[in-house]
Amino acid sequence: MVLHFLFHNESGAALLLALLLQSLLTLLGLFISIQATTGVQISDNYESHIQATYAALAGLNHARILLCGLALNDVLRGPDGRYEATAVYMAEARSHRFRSPLPLMKAQTLNIADPLVDVGMIPDDGVFSTGLCEDVPGIPLIPITGISQAGPDSYGSGSIITSRYFVKAADNNGEASEIAGDAGDNPFTDGDGIIIVRSLGVAGTIPAETGSFMRRNSAAVFEARFKRLSTWALGSALVVVGSPARADFNGAFEISGGSRSGIATIDPVPGDTLFPDQIIRTAASGNGDISGGGEANPSVRDVTDQVRLNPDQRLLLNPAYLKNFTINQSPRLADGFYDGNQNWGGGTAPFLGVFDPEKPLNAPEQDPKITVVKGDLEVNGGITGGGLLIVTGRFSCSGSFYYSGLILLIGAGDLTTSGSCEIDGGIYIASLAEAGELVSFGTPTISISGNSRMASNRNAVQMAVGLIPPTQTGFREIAGADP
Repeated sequence: MVLHFLFHNESGAALLLALLLQSLLTLLGLFISIQATTGVQISDNYESHIQATYAALAGLNHARILLCGLALNDVLRGPDGRYEATAVYMAEARSHRFRSPLPLMKAQTLNIADPLVDVGMIPDDGVFSTGLCEDVPGIPLIPITGISQAGPDSYGSGSIITSRYFVKAADNNGEASEIAGDAGDNPFTDGDGIIIVRSLGVAGTIPAETGSFMRRNSAAVFEARFKRLSTWALGSALVVVGSPARADFNGAFEISGGSRSGIATIDPVPGDTLFPDQIIRTAASGNGDISGGGEANPSVRDVTDQVRLNPDQRLLLNPAYLKNFTINQSPRLADGFYDGNQNWGGGTAPFLGVFDPEKPLNAPEQDPKITVVKGDLEVNGGITGGGLLIVTGRFSCSGSFYYSGLILLIGAGDLTTSGSCEIDGGIYIASLAEAGELVSFGTPTISISGNSRMASNRNAVQMAVGLIPPTQTGFREIAGADP
């Protein structure tokens, strides 16, 4: 009887121990399964966040490139060129949250492969486009649906959309510089050449439900501030930097500055006894017609003080900046780059772009170009062009030549015109002298004769300046709520 009792108890204990062990193993297996699932989710979330980050950064880079050649007001107002002018909407447009292409929750839940249903009703204000032109809506360059990025399909053939970026532009309302140029502080009118671009990158991840919220994507938001420098927009038809300057004028030429002086001079050595404005005025006296600014012929004015007070134009007093722009930056921007001396006639000249200052900047026929010549350039007639022309050597023009835009003669700083050379926009001349690593200003040389004509044109200069990529002056990640 005792043996039977002991045997019965041992069997029960063994069963209990087996059940306990089975429970522990089950819990351990469940724990390992949960850990594995959590690890996969963490890994996938991390990977998708990285993809979203790079997508957002790609959006900012894309936006900076697109800003070249676009009017900032066209960007702010979107493809249809219109905006809701109600007090409520204008107040909303001045807020920080207005800068976001999409609300964060919508970005985390949308269908990354086809987001049209999720974003189709969002206003097009701030969408990068070619802008409204003669009542025809512009072409979206980064549409409301964003730009998708694809990668190989790990589970099949072909590719799949892995991420997408959405980009929106907004004005820097409320800042002193903006109000100075736009007294009404209109969020759809640029006043200071500064624009704020916010890029939202999204990438698909493992769906996770939190209450009624189904999160399908990781999201990253970055914001950059871009400034279109007004360095070259001085207003005069001809701008000469140097102390002293060599000048020769002859013939029935015309230099018109409109509301500004015909010729503006910048004296980089104001403490000496040489005055480039007086030198040029004396050389031009009794020759041709140099008008502008309501001044007597010849209209020549020293604008050094004006340049020193303007942060953008102050760069013109820095020869190292001018050298870096012409030698290092401009070749990377150029549509056409020519290394060595050039001699162009009507049949040998490359395409130098087309721009009609009487038509809208975004008219279909406008096609301005950046052309850079590292060396001397001689044009012999029968040539037209439009955009930005940069020459580091001597520039001589004879015969028939028409150019609409901005010509920068930085390096040799030597200009010779004769015949019917016509510039509609502006010319900037600076001679640079190098001694080892040091760069200083040399003596610019000007010889203008014949029927040459130079006329200041604000639209043409603004177009040319707009071809230069804007300067990025700020950058931040929007990781939480807007200020």
